[in-house]
This record gives sequence, structure tokens and C-alpha cells, in this order.
Amino acid sequence: MNTMNYSLQEALEKPALVIKLDLSDQGLTELPAEIGRLVNLQELILNKNKLSCLPEELAGLGLLKKLSVCQNRLLNFPKVILRLFSLEHLDLRDNKIGEVPSNIKNLRELRTLSLGWNTLSTLPIETAKLQNLQKLDLQYNRICHLPASLGELYALRELNLDWNKLQQLPNELINLRFLQKLYIAENNFSSVPFCVGNLYSLRELDVSWNRISRLDGILSELRELTILDLHNNLLENIEDDFCCLTSLETIIVRGNKLNSLPDCFALLENLKHVDLSENSFSSFPEVLCELKSLLHINLRFNKIISLPVALYEMEKLRELYLGGNSITFIPQGIFTMKSLQFLGLTQNQIQEIVIEEPKKSSLKGIYLGGNPISRPVYGIDKLPKLCQLTIPSEIGNKDLICQQLPHIKVELY
Repeated sequence: MNTMNYSLQEALEKPALVIKLDLSDQGLTELPAEIGRLVNLQELILNKNKLSCLPEELAGLGLLKKLSVCQNRLLNFPKVILRLFSLEHLDLRDNKIGEVPSNIKNLRELRTLSLGWNTLSTLPIETAKLQNLQKLDLQYNRICHLPASLGELYALRELNLDWNKLQQLPNELINLRFLQKLYIAENNFSSVPFCVGNLYSLRELDVSWNRISRLDGILSELRELTILDLHNNLLENIEDDFCCLTSLETIIVRGNKLNSLPDCFALLENLKHVDLSENSFSSFPEVLCELKSLLHINLRFNKIISLPVALYEMEKLRELYLGGNSITFIPQGIFTMKSLQFLGLTQNQIQEIVIEEPKKSSLKGIYLGGNPISRPVYGIDKLPKLCQLTIPSEIGNKDLICQQLPHIKVELY
């Protein structure tokens, strides 16, 4: 029976029958040598213990395919692992491993290698011998450079380099023609690495929290890209050739210096989620209203004063967040948008709200806290689907609203 065991003592009663063993969070300071008796073991989970080494007897587990030793106290890469030639999945995250031995090349069957949250500064060139590797996780280390040989990991589908100290990537990575996910957030890139523009199979790209001020057309050929995260960089504009990314479904450009979008942004007809919060927009980018597939717009913390009439015609839009702007007036059309369910207008300059046609509304949540509204608000109690409401404590009829809406929690803000 291919079921998970959670006790080594019980597993040793019938060692030949044990296929999976999970000893996570059991306070282990060492792994007993008897582990070597589980000759048919295929999966061993040792997460959240206090292990600083692994016993040599582990090498007897010739059928082991998955080994996870996350959140332990390993200072060195356990050499016994290099003799587990059947390993397909190795997870050593959240230890203090400072170096990967060159004999990592012995693990030719590896599909996934997770070494995040350690103290690595690089990888050995022999890592390129892992020709079956599909996922490599190196996030939260101290990596300053990567060997060019990583471009020989032709089977790689996912590469996570978040939170390191990289300033560039080897150009040889252009050979990773099957790479679908690349994460290089929180490094020291001043521009998008050249090789990225040639990774034509990319579907997800995260270059957030760097120092990128221009895209320079590098991304224009990534026609398969569906998720792009550029938040917290130094972008002041988005170039026209960026709009060739016609497969994009999600774009996050929060925390940059944008004040406009190019007209060709309307060509991103598959776009569903847009986050443009914490930029410098002084008006609502009307080009967004041409994107008929949009479900979610976040324009919080800009300098927007008013909303365009074209916004009310967006039939699929479900969520609209405009908090932290300078909006003074809410047009009636916004309350009758066909699909709009959540409307965020906190911390604006709205002084009065009257909802005239509430029965046509799909709104489930309205957030009005932090506005200088002192006059009574009318019509909210007749919104048929409302289940979340935040209003300023200064509203004149707040007690009446609370009485009229006993079925939901009204929060004062």
C-alpha cells in the first residue's frame, strides 16, 4: 500500500513495505541509522527538524525518488545525498548551506532541485550535467554570478533567482528554449537582462524590486508571456513595442513612475488583471476602457481626480480599486456597471454619495472609508448583493445605515 507513514518506529516493524515516510516537525537532532533498513523507500520528508547532518546509511535507499530536508540546521550539503542516484526531487530549502559540491552531477535523474533560503554565492559548473532538471529554485541566497554552463540545462522549465545579488545573467541562458517561468525579483538589475528577450517560451516573468528604468524593447518577442511583474522599479513610461505581448493576462507595474499608457496598450486584448497602483497618473488611463476582457483594475495611490464615462461600459470588470487618489465625485454609472462586484474608493476627497438605481447593481463590497463625507448617504441599503461596506465614521446617518444593513458587517473608517 502506497500510503504515508509518520513514525519511524512503526515503519521499522515492516520495513520492506514502507514506501513513504514523513518525519516532519518531530524535533529530530539526528536521523537514526536504522533508516537504511527501509530499502523500498521512495519518499522521505524530514522538514522542520534540527538536523545538522544525515547518516551514511541513507545511501542504502537506492529507490529513493524524493528527499526533503527543509528548515533544518544543515551547514553543508550532505555528501551522502550524492549517492542517491534515483533521486528525482531534492529539497534543501531554509538551511545554511554555503556551497554545492561539484558531484551534484551524479544526480542525473533530478527533475527538481530546491536550494532556496541558504547562503550560496554561486553554483558549480557541473550543475549543467543535470540534463533532466526541470525546476531550479535558488531564491533567497547570496548569488552574485551564475556559471554560463547553466545554459546547458535544456530541459529547464522554471528558474527562481529571486532575492539574490545578481547584476546580470549569462547570455548562454538564451539556450533555455523550454523555460516557461523566470523569477529574478529583488536583485541588482539596472536593465532587463539581454538573454530574457530570447526566452520565447516564457509565460511568467518577475523582474520586480530592481532598478530598471527602461525596457528598451527587450520583451517585445515574448509572445507566450501571460504574467509580467515589473513592480517597484524606476519605469517612467512603457514603450510601444511592449504592446506586442498579446498573450498577457496579468501585468503588475505597481510602484513605478508612470503617468500615462501608450494607445497601443489597447492591443493587449487578453489582459484580465492590471495593477498600476503607486504611480503618477493624474487621470484615469482611458485606454484601459478599450480592454474588454479586463476583470481587475488597481489604480490606488495615484493622483486621479475624475473617472471617464467609457469606464461604465466595461461589461466584464469585477474589481475596481481607486483608493488614495483625489476623486471628489462618484458618477451614478459606476453603481450600475454590469459585472462590478468590488469598488474601492477609500482615502479620496468624496463629500457626498447618492445611489439612485441600486437594484441594477452587482456590487458586493464598497469601501468608502477615509473620505470627508459628512452628509447622509442614501441608497446603500437597497443594493441587492452587498455584503461588505466600509464608511467614514463622520457620515451623518451611519447609525441608520447600520440598522438598515443588519445582515452585513458595516465597518467605520
